[in-house]
Amino acid sequence: MSPKKVFNERGISLIEVVSSIVLLAIILVSVINLLPQMGKKNNQNEDKQIAVNLASKELAYWQSTLKSDINTLLANPNATFSFIESGDKLTYDGDDTITIKTSNTRSMSSKYYTEIKITKTPDLDSQPTKANQISIFIYKNNNILVAETYGYVFY
Repeated sequence: MSPKKVFNERGISLIEVVSSIVLLAIILVSVINLLPQMGKKNNQNEDKQIAVNLASKELAYWQSTLKSDINTLLANPNATFSFIESGDKLTYDGDDTITIKTSNTRSMSSKYYTEIKITKTPDLDSQPTKANQISIFIYKNNNILVAETYGYVFY
């Protein structure tokens, strides 16, 4: 007759305890490493949302501002304009684009600055209305593009 083996299964062995602690530590470390990345992404999304709203406000501002001066701007980009403030830079590349780089946003104060590009050739060239495309680019420090939008200046 073979003796019966008796197994004591009433407790937890030391190996099981140590392995469960190691497993929990690995999971905890991986979750903790995700937290800074989630915070950074939240900040980027907040910047993006603010800039998208700001871009649409800037577009409306520039559409209304350029409406009265668009003919002069298209005919002579090197002239002096009331909407160009100190710190702003108006350039004309000679091809088809007039660029205005501003040191701040016009529609509301913010930490962003804008670049406005206006095409000289109208997309809509019918009488009595013409329409030139205007693109708004919103940047934050170090020339990081955060948002962009475009529309038309009708005149």
